[in-house]
Amino acid sequence: MKRRFDSFRHAFRGIANFIALGTNAKLQLIAAIVTLLAGFPLGYKAYEWVAVILCIGMVLTAEAFNTALEELSNEVTKERKESIRRVKDIAAGAVLLAAISSVAVAATIIAQRLF
Repeated sequence: MKRRFDSFRHAFRGIANFIALGTNAKLQLIAAIVTLLAGFPLGYKAYEWVAVILCIGMVLTAEAFNTALEELSNEVTKERKESIRRVKDIAAGAVLLAAISSVAVAATIIAQRLF
């Protein structure tokens, strides 16, 4: 049981480090909160809540992996290496893809309310 508790403790510490280290993480958390709060006056339907929550989870997860990869890359070497730059760019691109698809979902939900 102690091992299981320790696993959760480590995971929560990881989330705290992710938020503390990442400027983008803070911005994405603010965007997530605004999007969630907007759901109440806009009257999201159940399936829209699910879509929004999944999108938020997807973006934050992608950003967490990106942050972890950047931290690891910076630890491996301080010198500029083309291969590490490519890996970092690919990870950042993954976050961007998640964010773009999430914005498309949000725009679709909001557009239904406005038009």
